[in-house]
Amino acid sequence: MSKSFNNGMIGQTESSRLIQNYEEQVYAGVLGKVVGVYLGRPFEGWSKQDIEQRWGCIDRYVHEDRQVPLVVADDDISGTLTFIRALEDSGLFAETPTPFFGQTWLNYLIEKQTILWWGGLGHSTEHTAYLRLKQGIPAPRSGSAELNGKVVAEQIGAQIFIDAFGLVAPGRPKLAARLARRAASVSHDGEALHAAALLAAMIAAAFVEKDMDRLFDIGLAQIPEESLIAAVHRDVRAWARQDGDWRQTYEHIKERYGYQRYGGNCHVIPNHALMVMAWAYAPDDFHLAQLIVNTAGWDTDCNAANVGSLMGVKVGAAAINAKYDFQSPFGDRILLPTADGTRAATDVLIEALHIARIGRNVMNWPTLPPAKDHAWHHFSMPGAQHGWLADDREFAARGNLSLNNVASPGNPGERCLEISFRTGPGRTARLTTPLAPFAEKHDQGAVYSLNGTPKIYPGQIAVATLRTDTLAATVQARLRLRLMDSENQQLGEWIDGPSATLSGKQLFSLQVQVPAQAAGQPAAALALELSSAEPTTGKVFLERVEVQKPFHIEWPKLPAATGGKGHRSFGWIADIDFRRNRFSEDTEDFHYLGKNQERGFFITGNRDWTDYVFAARIKIHLAERAGLVFRYQGLERYLAFEITRTSLRLVRRHYGETVLAETPCDCPFDLPANLKIECRGHEIKAWHDGEPVLQATDTTLTCGGAGFMVDCGIAGFRDISIINQNSLG
Repeated sequence: MSKSFNNGMIGQTESSRLIQNYEEQVYAGVLGKVVGVYLGRPFEGWSKQDIEQRWGCIDRYVHEDRQVPLVVADDDISGTLTFIRALEDSGLFAETPTPFFGQTWLNYLIEKQTILWWGGLGHSTEHTAYLRLKQGIPAPRSGSAELNGKVVAEQIGAQIFIDAFGLVAPGRPKLAARLARRAASVSHDGEALHAAALLAAMIAAAFVEKDMDRLFDIGLAQIPEESLIAAVHRDVRAWARQDGDWRQTYEHIKERYGYQRYGGNCHVIPNHALMVMAWAYAPDDFHLAQLIVNTAGWDTDCNAANVGSLMGVKVGAAAINAKYDFQSPFGDRILLPTADGTRAATDVLIEALHIARIGRNVMNWPTLPPAKDHAWHHFSMPGAQHGWLADDREFAARGNLSLNNVASPGNPGERCLEISFRTGPGRTARLTTPLAPFAEKHDQGAVYSLNGTPKIYPGQIAVATLRTDTLAATVQARLRLRLMDSENQQLGEWIDGPSATLSGKQLFSLQVQVPAQAAGQPAAALALELSSAEPTTGKVFLERVEVQKPFHIEWPKLPAATGGKGHRSFGWIADIDFRRNRFSEDTEDFHYLGKNQERGFFITGNRDWTDYVFAARIKIHLAERAGLVFRYQGLERYLAFEITRTSLRLVRRHYGETVLAETPCDCPFDLPANLKIECRGHEIKAWHDGEPVLQATDTTLTCGGAGFMVDCGIAGFRDISIINQNSLG
């Protein structure tokens, strides 16, 4: 259905009436974005000539030809799905002020690790803006051409991070453009802002307007007519009408708007022109639009992602896979490394519903109840797989199942994951989904780090609900956990849950509990395995997966560093400069964390954690302060129990520091101390060497992970205990 816009905008009440399938369209937009990244990433930066010489055209995934993984961490995805959080983190949604978007960068970015290409001052536009923010220069000045120069300010990043701001303003292109400009101005200026605003407006309008020419006009209405981006649109659309061949139009673009005319590493103008070309030649064909924009070259993953996001909303999720199955090969998996590890291993549906929840707040619409009573995996959108894929790592499990999202056979109106399998002697059917981000062995040199924390922890139980169809033979089913061997950065041993015998048409529940393993072996993946003593085929339906909340962690020491060197550990957020084991004078096995300047963190857990008791033994070797961090939600959002040179303090960091409680204390460095925190609801209590010393009330931060902080120095930690309050009785 198309809707006539008045100056590129429809009324809020009217948009609510028109957009009955809002969540489904957001899902299609996120799916289209991710598909574009995975399709275009293996040959990013290649020329059209080189791409055509190698593959003819890009009408399929070519990652195996390049010997790289399909699912990767990428700034196009991570930035898009992270910077939109500013709207909910501020609590102001559509009224979020421009400077707060810069604060969001400082909260979720770990320098030289997450989201951005960290190319250096004046070399990477985003890194330049980040350094300005660290210097205390707020947005929008942090990204201004006045400060950073026109060339740096007009690179492509504003455009590539902006799709979600269209997704949260359905039918409201002016609002989408306004939000996009605020968010993009953290790092960009000039034509880059026009490109971002136009793209966000087109995405917002696509929820109700399905004519591409009309979408072009709506987008153009949000930017100055005399802008270069507007000229690009006029020229490319005219060339497309007269040429009738996208390759001929490409030659016009290359001559007038090519890289040779625009400076920097990746200017927005040439790449935006290729996007307009793809939409103009394939206004209703997702596959053809991807073929054109990827075969044309230049910044392929960025361009294909933006093209895919708009096309996803415009044509719908089913049309994304109409000509080629883009979705099944990656099962909706997303790697999202940030300074908050909560959703580091995530999927398209989880992220789409998160964006839609933000959008409903932006639009002042009622929120929807959580699917299947807060189930972690609920498969509630056609095509959704929540990261579940057939496990092909072992020969015995390879090629033994296929997956399909279908209507639930037992719950009308709901959806589930249909598992068609074959099994028998020497043959196992197994599917897995990641619990934390990890790289395939051949992707160790990836540009973006995989900081993240697991979904579940010792004591917690993963529960899967399955429904059986008629089975030809007795089938055994079980859930399994795959632990990570952190020292070698490889998947390690399996932990098996109880086996169940499947038969007839019944509802079954399977479970597996995370064992009390050492900190160096966090849960990396969850698997469902089917086996039988005789050859058989059949179907089972995975209805839901949930995690029971109580956890009980007892770790005598911190995990070893990845690969036995460096400073990262799988399952932990690490913003530190160095690590070491005990000093020669130590009588205990402390593991030391060091930060040369500013504050360093070593964090685990996620925002599922609310009320818990956190204790550890600490020894400060040299530091301004160090201690325990809890209810952690990023580098600018956490609570801490600190030892300073003169006092003990409870501190809230929330885009600025507030001391909640403080008491004088002569705490000599190099003497170990036992610290303990209890957070229950809004109440916080702190103990030092077994004595209650501080208490405070905080209503700002109610959930988040836990870990350690050291400020300008080095401190050691050991004897870690984190116990969920529900486990205490």
